[in-house]
This record gives sequence, structure tokens and C-alpha cells, in this order.
Amino acid sequence: MANTEDNATLDALLANLPDNVIESFTPEQRAALWNAAKPISWRKHPINIRITFPFVGGRYFVTIVGGFERRSIDRIDRDRHIHPLRTAGNVLFMLGVGGAFYLAAVIGIFMFSNLIEF
Repeated sequence: MANTEDNATLDALLANLPDNVIESFTPEQRAALWNAAKPISWRKHPINIRITFPFVGGRYFVTIVGGFERRSIDRIDRDRHIHPLRTAGNVLFMLGVGGAFYLAAVIGIFMFSNLIEF
């Protein structure tokens, strides 16, 4: 079944190319093209946390994946350049998470101290 899906994906990729280019491919070139364009599948990781939550305007997700690093140094550098850590979205997210923890700590201190008595 996986081989049929692989062939379907390769056929869909080849459908976007001109016929004269497709006819010029050798079996080795087709295999190389498939290896270069095949979808990247996630492998099993020891830490794999995926959370989806509703928010204003739609549903959002957070994924945390951890484990042994298998990427080469070159790929790590390329990924770091393509997906930088310091973006506006990441900074706002970290500030929100930090603020939520800080707020929870302050509420906890007030609830369990003698400042507020119920």
C-alpha cells in the first residue's frame, strides 16, 4: 500500500512537468527525483507532545518534539537560518506563556497567604 501511495505522489509530481522532460528521465533519474522530492516523515521521538486548542479566529496547535539529534551540522545551520528563533510571533508567545505562569504564581501566593482571607 505504501508503494502505491509513493507511486501516486511521484506521478503527481511528474504531472507538473512537460512531457518531453518526463520522457527524457531514466529510471535512475526518476529514483533520484523521488528521493529529492519525497515527503519528509516524522520518526518516533521519545518526547512527542501535541496540543490543539481553540482561540479567537480558529484552532491553533503547539508541538514539542525532543530526542537524539540526527541532523547534520549543515542542516542545523540551514534550519536555524530558515526558521529563526527570534521572531515577533515567538517572542509574543514566550511573553504570553511567561506572563501566564507569573500570574498563576501571584494568584497562588495571594490565595495561600494571609493577605486575602476568605
